[in-house]
Amino acid sequence: MPPRTVDVAVVGGGCSGLAVAGELSRRAPELEVLVLEGRTRPDPRVWCSWDDGSDPVPEARSASWDRWEVRTRAGISTGTDPDHPYRMVRAEDRREAVDRRLAESRVAVVDGAAVHDFDRRAHDGRHVLQTGAGTVEARLVVDATGHDPLPSPQHGAVLLHQRFVGLWISTARPVFDPTTVTLMDFTDAPDDQVRFVYVLPVSPTEALVESTVFTPERRSSIDFRAHVRDYVHRRWGLEPHEWTVTGSESGCVPMTDAAPPRPGGDATIATVAGVVRPSSGYGYARAHRHAPTVVDHLLDGTPAPAFRDTWRTRALDAVFLRFLRDRPDAAPEAFRRLFTLPGPLVVRFLTERSTPRDELRIVLVLPKAPFVAALLRTVRETCVARWRRSACRA
Repeated sequence: MPPRTVDVAVVGGGCSGLAVAGELSRRAPELEVLVLEGRTRPDPRVWCSWDDGSDPVPEARSASWDRWEVRTRAGISTGTDPDHPYRMVRAEDRREAVDRRLAESRVAVVDGAAVHDFDRRAHDGRHVLQTGAGTVEARLVVDATGHDPLPSPQHGAVLLHQRFVGLWISTARPVFDPTTVTLMDFTDAPDDQVRFVYVLPVSPTEALVESTVFTPERRSSIDFRAHVRDYVHRRWGLEPHEWTVTGSESGCVPMTDAAPPRPGGDATIATVAGVVRPSSGYGYARAHRHAPTVVDHLLDGTPAPAFRDTWRTRALDAVFLRFLRDRPDAAPEAFRRLFTLPGPLVVRFLTERSTPRDELRIVLVLPKAPFVAALLRTVRETCVARWRRSACRA
């Protein structure tokens, strides 16, 4: 079989890959684009974000909530922002919506096409990709596989792994409140871990219940499913025979303040990675906001930069990551206090639209001593890292 020749090959058909492909179809409809997705079955993942208007496929929404809460042993904080609801998108629903939009375009998505070998050097103006669906030649390549940026601890960066396992639960009797999403429930959190339960109720009898932990270790011995089972019994009094598991998802999201990679010299390859916000793990809306930048550079023939926050956001996230790493016992109270602030303010902060005044109000409401300590550690570690880099260059 001769190689399939296209203008652009997008490696990875997840959130970022489909966002870039959709942007290419709008901006350069004359280009033939091929999205190479390795999965052969529907993607079980669920993405959530506050609606900031950046999603180009809003009809893919699976559920939304105007109200949310954070639970700790000290109490419950609630918030609301009707103008920016909390939205859930199932990957399977998004794929169907994107397929409908791209039906008349020159963009094709091929499943079962995992890339086994990728020649990053162009030959005769084209890259050669060996995939599960055959050989592909492309003039431009977008790598949207989302490789983890793994910093070296000696360079002063913090890396936490947000590990989670979620179970879709169907109950024999109505117990869930579909008006409110539980962002974090710390009521049984141990002092040595940032560990909580996340609940997305889509009806009185159906919800995604997810056990999550932020940990420096890439692997974990936690029995997440047992944690969910215990939580279901403790919070809603459900016995094992009163509920069933209808689906599941799991994953590990890197949370790091490591500097994003600089764009390489080859403008025919764009790498889409690092869109996840370091302090929260949210990346869905950020992937959509970054896609136009990637396409801009691809079409201009210049290296595409990595997603980069403002200096204020980077500084706040660096301090918050060190706080989470060094004071997991204080994390529940910090999150509870954050969500006592007005909902629109919190949403502006979590969607990178906050003002200096917003950020000052957030700093003032958080526990002072552990955050001052985290700030001092951030300054010290940053200075040491810069000194070491200078010494290496010398």
